[in-house]
Amino acid sequence: MKKVSLALLFLSLFLSLLPLAAAEGEKYTLDTLIEAMEEGNADLLKSDQEVLKAHYDTADAKGAYTPSIDLLITGTYMANPVMGPIKLRPGDIQGLPDIVDSIWTDPLDISMNMGNNRVQGQLTITQPIFTWGKLSNAVKLFQTVEGLRGMERSDKENQLIVELKSRLDALYYMDSIYPLLSEIEEKADRLIAISETAEEEGMLLEEDVLDAKIQKQQVALSRKEIDSQYSSVLEALRTLTGIDDLTMADVDYTPDESSADTILSYSVDELVAASTDPSRLSVQMLEGMEKVQGYTKKIAEGSIYGKPDIALQVSASYGGKIDSNWFDDDTWGLNITVALSTTLWDGGKKLNDIKRADSSIAEASIDKETAIRTIEENVISSYNAAELSKEKIAFAQMQLDLDEMKAEKERTAQALGSSSDSNVLQAELKVIQDQVTLITERIQLSQSVYTLMYLSGIDAPRQALITDGMAE
Repeated sequence: MKKVSLALLFLSLFLSLLPLAAAEGEKYTLDTLIEAMEEGNADLLKSDQEVLKAHYDTADAKGAYTPSIDLLITGTYMANPVMGPIKLRPGDIQGLPDIVDSIWTDPLDISMNMGNNRVQGQLTITQPIFTWGKLSNAVKLFQTVEGLRGMERSDKENQLIVELKSRLDALYYMDSIYPLLSEIEEKADRLIAISETAEEEGMLLEEDVLDAKIQKQQVALSRKEIDSQYSSVLEALRTLTGIDDLTMADVDYTPDESSADTILSYSVDELVAASTDPSRLSVQMLEGMEKVQGYTKKIAEGSIYGKPDIALQVSASYGGKIDSNWFDDDTWGLNITVALSTTLWDGGKKLNDIKRADSSIAEASIDKETAIRTIEENVISSYNAAELSKEKIAFAQMQLDLDEMKAEKERTAQALGSSSDSNVLQAELKVIQDQVTLITERIQLSQSVYTLMYLSGIDAPRQALITDGMAE
């Protein structure tokens, strides 16, 4: 029975591990990498905290509308109470009739037995009544800042998603370059061997051998350069997603090469207009900064000289000794106060606050114009780069097709005995180099296209957008 139980236990453990093995075999997709980025990216996590702090700032500003309630309770032990015996005699009171003097002969004891232990308490409630709009404008200011923090977080996420796609594209294309480099190295070795043999036989000059060796050295340098770039891009991808051991072997991803046709189906003027449209987050954030400075000025204007803040304060106090007769000896008080408070002069500081606010408003406006102009310049630059990359890709493809035809002719000529192995290898090397050039241009195109998509917010073809608009 014990053996059967152990067998069942091991079987249950084995079955429980099967899903784990399946999960470990799954690859990351673009969607799962975005999810990982949202959960583990330091910039997004920091933005979440900034949004949270902005929310608390807004809550604090709204809290100023409500009364503040303060309570103070103290207990005191007096080793030597300050009030001792007090005797009141008739002569201590002026203006008493003579008949009172004849009746009141003995001193009257009016001593207060304070006792050694006392308790005091005070409750104060303060409620702002009128503040010349300072409270309401402060609430609007912090609400605007909270909205800006939320937009910054969304914009940061959009930016990181574009960066994620861009880096995945680059790694994907660089992975496809490595086999080509290995093929070039293999053919270069064969070419060097053939050249050295031909040199020994007097059929080639030494410079031809050196030329073959230089080609191989160029490939080695290219591999080192790509290794460095690959390592940097991969490390940046790990930082983006928060996955420290991520490799491209763990990722199931293929670039969407149709995205270039999607974004370039629009004219540069249309992309500039889309990028600077008031609905874009970047433009809304710039306008939000102007609003923040405007509310700052209104708060400063509400604090100008001669504009009193009005507040109501109600305070209740209680004091008494701690003993069995506390009720007979306690004291209490209630005060209701309406206060007006204003600054009449402080050397002009409040006037300077208004002037500083005006300056900040002008600065925010300048920043907005500068930022919009920068966006326009980036759109135009990226659009031109994308168009140029497309033309280079088309040219590289034509060159590849031509060189493949030439290589095929060399192989045919070799079979007929009219061409050498060296000529065939040279032609094949040229084909592989064309393939590397084509892939490199695709990387450049990818970077420009994703930049345009981020700036403009456009990720659907023109016809699709028109169809959607008609459906609405």
